[in-house]
Amino acid sequence: MRLFTALTGILIFSQSFIQAQTYSTSQKIYSHISDAEKYSVKINKNDLEEIVTALCSPEFEGRRFGSVGNQKAMEYIASEFKKRNISKSNGNLYEQFFKDDNKYGINVMGIVEGYLYPDENIIVTCHYDGLGMADSTLFPGADDNATGVAALIEIAEAFSAAAISNVRPKRSVIFIAFDAGKHQMTGSKIYSKYPVKPVEKTQILLNMDMLGRDDCGLTEDESNYVFLLCHEQVSPFLQQINDSINSVHTHLKTEYDFYRNQQIFDLFYPTSDHYNFTGKVPAVFYTGGINADVHSPNDTPDKISYTTLRNRALLVFYTAWIYANQ
Repeated sequence: MRLFTALTGILIFSQSFIQAQTYSTSQKIYSHISDAEKYSVKINKNDLEEIVTALCSPEFEGRRFGSVGNQKAMEYIASEFKKRNISKSNGNLYEQFFKDDNKYGINVMGIVEGYLYPDENIIVTCHYDGLGMADSTLFPGADDNATGVAALIEIAEAFSAAAISNVRPKRSVIFIAFDAGKHQMTGSKIYSKYPVKPVEKTQILLNMDMLGRDDCGLTEDESNYVFLLCHEQVSPFLQQINDSINSVHTHLKTEYDFYRNQQIFDLFYPTSDHYNFTGKVPAVFYTGGINADVHSPNDTPDKISYTTLRNRALLVFYTAWIYANQ
């Protein structure tokens, strides 16, 4: 009887300790989120739509790697970064040049330096190139991946606005628009070999690809959702972050299984730039899923849900903020 009483006491104490630890972690997460709230307004629907629409215009010719239109897209992204003060102290950007198949590519990068652990870093990424044109037919690439670029620029602006107000993250946050995502993911492959901050000190990489459609969920009427994919099992801490953010801000339904089908997951997961970091850093892939218009001329800006795109961008922003400051 004494043994039973003792075991019961230990069990009650253990449960209380676990609950206290979970509560403590949640409180810390909420504290970090509340710090970020005033800067989250920088991520807004109008700006997201403006960026997506611009990148899909005929001027950029579908942004095919190595094309004139792709070069113009790079210059556009660089100008948007500079406009939002995502640059070096001398006003220049971090640009990473590379060559593949006799074509030149450029990864466009911005950094908000951490004040406490500047070498430790969080990376937020997307690819900006597209399929280009076939004869006179334009492949706009709205969801794939003007949406990821728009989210990246807006998230970077939010971090920059905080830094300008002297609310600088503890760790550095690196924003990268990869070139050649559609060309064997060469841009991210190059960065993984030649990073601007040590990869071994990267806390997490958050990659956004096909982020704007809300009609590709598990059910026909599901819209405010996001697929959040990891090669390894998602850590309990990341799930706690999502739960805390969702309960207050985004109210997204997060799906950790890709259409609950391992074969579809295995086919889709290696198709975006996070894959080049597998085994090097923890990486998470945010997407709205596979839509009927992908890789077609019908992937246009009017098909994007900018409300859902904003919610997904907010989820990535808050997650990056927490990892940068925990």
